[in-house]
Amino acid sequence: MADTPIHDSRHEAALLQLFGQFAAFGKLPGGGISRLAAGEADRQARDHLCDWLGQNGAEVVVDSVGNIFGIFDLGQGDPDGVVLCGSHLDSQPNGGRFDGTYGVACACISAVAILAAVREGRLIPRERQLVVVAWTSEEGARFQPSILGSGVFTGDIPASQALAATDKDGVSLREALSRIGYLGEGQGPRPSRYVEIHVEQGTRLEATGNDIGVVATCWGARKLLVEVTGKPDHTGPTPMAARRDALCAAARIVVRVNDLATGAPFPVHGSVGRMDIEPNSPNTVAERVRMWVELRSGDAAVLEQVEAELMLSFAEIQQVSGCTIADSSAEGREVVEFDDTAATRVEAVLDQAGLRHMRLPTIAGHDAIRMQRICPTTLLFVPSRRGISHSPDEFTSDAQMTRGLNALTLAIARLMCSPAPQAPASAPLRTE
Repeated sequence: MADTPIHDSRHEAALLQLFGQFAAFGKLPGGGISRLAAGEADRQARDHLCDWLGQNGAEVVVDSVGNIFGIFDLGQGDPDGVVLCGSHLDSQPNGGRFDGTYGVACACISAVAILAAVREGRLIPRERQLVVVAWTSEEGARFQPSILGSGVFTGDIPASQALAATDKDGVSLREALSRIGYLGEGQGPRPSRYVEIHVEQGTRLEATGNDIGVVATCWGARKLLVEVTGKPDHTGPTPMAARRDALCAAARIVVRVNDLATGAPFPVHGSVGRMDIEPNSPNTVAERVRMWVELRSGDAAVLEQVEAELMLSFAEIQQVSGCTIADSSAEGREVVEFDDTAATRVEAVLDQAGLRHMRLPTIAGHDAIRMQRICPTTLLFVPSRRGISHSPDEFTSDAQMTRGLNALTLAIARLMCSPAPQAPASAPLRTE
C-alpha cells in the first residue's frame, strides 16, 4: 500500500491552508482560540467546513444535535461500507488551535486524496463511502457532558437529554444550535469503521522521537458534580465556631481529591476544574458551592477504589464542617481498548512508509472512545510540544502535521481499499 503514492506536497499545502483558515474563527489576541460549541465562532467554522465539503464533492448532512457529515461516494465497493473520519471544531474558552480542528482538517484532505486515487485507478475501494465528520461539543466547555455529539450518535446519550443541556447562562443546546442554523434533521450514515487523528496532549511521542502514536487504550474517568451546602452569615461578626462555610468544606474536597490521586497505587489523575459559589460576596460566608470533580485512571479497579474513598471523605468533611454534601455522576467512562487488528494493520503500513511510531494510551477523552463501542476504531496521535493542550501555547509543527496527514491517509487507504496492480501518475488536487 505504501508503495502506491496517495498524496503529495499539494495535499500537504492544502492541509496547512485549510487548518490556517479554521484557526481564524474565534482567534484571540494571545494566539489561542475561543470557539465554544454552538457559538458564533463555531458557526463560522461550521459554515467554512460545509462550504469546503460541498466545493470538493461531498454531500453534507447535519443531524439533530448538529453533527456534520461530509459524505464522499467513492463509486465502488460495498454500498453498506462506511468509514467515518474526523474530530471536533469546538474549543476550550482560551484553547489552542490544534485540539480537534487538526483532525477535522486532516480528514478533509485525506478524503479528497483517496477519492482522487480511486478515480485515477490507483486504489480500489472495498467500502463505498468515506465520510468526514465534525462532532458537536466534544470539549464539554459550554455544554456537559463532554464528547456529547458522538455520544448521541452512538446511543450513549439520548438526543433529548443532549439538546436540553444548558450553559451557565441557561441557554440550551437546542436553542444555541437553532440560533446558528445547525439544528439539523438529517441522520449520519452508520459506520463500519471509524478513524481519528489528534494531537497527543502528552509528551511520549516528543520524548521518544516518534512521528505517530497508535493508541491502544483510553483511561477511564469519573466526573462528579458535587454540591456543598452551608449557611450564609456575615464574614465579620459571625463566630468561627458557628460558621457552616460551604467554601471551606469545598476546599477540603479539593485537597482530598489531590491527595487520593497522588497516593494511589496505580497512576491516577484528579482535579477540581470549576466551582460556582453562592452568593459569591466578599462579606458573606459561602452558602453553596457547586464543584466539578474529575478522576482518571488506566486501571478500572483503582479508579473504582479511589472514587469509593472520595465518597467516604464526604461523610468526614460533612461532620467537620457542618455542611451537607450531595453528589451526582455527571459523566462516567470505562477504560476503553481500541481495535487491535486495525492497529496492527496500520502499523504495518506506517513501517512501509518509514514513519516512526509507537503504541501508547490516551488519558484525555476523544470522540473515538464513543465510536469504539459501535465499530472498530483507530485513533492516531501526532506530537504535541511539551504536551501542552487546552492552552494558547498548544503547538504541533507543520512537518509533524503533514506526517500525520500521510499516516492518516495511508491508514484509511489500508483499512478500506486495495492497491491497483499498477498505479498511474496522480492528477492535481483541487484545493480551493
